[in-house]
Amino acid sequence: MTFEGAWLPFLFVANNVRDRLGRIDYTAAAARRLLCLIQGEGLAMLQAWASIGYLVLLAIGLLAFILRRGGSPVLAIAALVVGVPLWFGWEYARPTWTSGLITGTEVRRSDPDSRGRTTDIEYIYMRNRSDRGVELVNDDSWWWLKRNSERVFNDAKTAQDRNTEMTLLWNRWRSTLLSKYPNAIAIGRAGAWPWWSLRTIVFYGLSIVLWVGFFYAFVRLRRASAPGA
Repeated sequence: MTFEGAWLPFLFVANNVRDRLGRIDYTAAAARRLLCLIQGEGLAMLQAWASIGYLVLLAIGLLAFILRRGGSPVLAIAALVVGVPLWFGWEYARPTWTSGLITGTEVRRSDPDSRGRTTDIEYIYMRNRSDRGVELVNDDSWWWLKRNSERVFNDAKTAQDRNTEMTLLWNRWRSTLLSKYPNAIAIGRAGAWPWWSLRTIVFYGLSIVLWVGFFYAFVRLRRASAPGA
């Protein structure tokens, strides 16, 4: 047997081991990708269903249920009549944020109004971390003291060109039926900076006062209407 022939069994075993390890690495990589996808989808669903907005709405329903079981059906109905419209307005104005990649920007001319006037509307498109599409408009807003739409749009276009992950602070709702879009309030590097934004601090500070006052008022009314109070 030649020297090269003596090494053939070892080369065969080495190649077999290498192929098996390659298949194991491929399976492990596929498992990691699947786990990341499941975690991303689960996190998106958790954020959607456990957001502060839905928790407040659930608390309003729970308050009405407790008032009804406590023998105050009128107060229970009043809590829903006052609380649900109040929640809709608060949730519509509530700022939230999304992190992801800017995938596109666009400027469209609006349809003419009754006087024939048109405006240019800026759109920002992004994919969030769970790979869901987010479409926003970029309008100035006196309510949020936002007068820098040009800067926000410029930063969005730059992030798109550089493929940089960004965090967008926005409010309002997306309605495909009514062709309504959320409005981008601010943009910055991906991170938790919206928590320290003055807009966020002021809004949620006032929200605490609003909702604590709402629940406290109905608790006091319930105690005042209780027999022997």
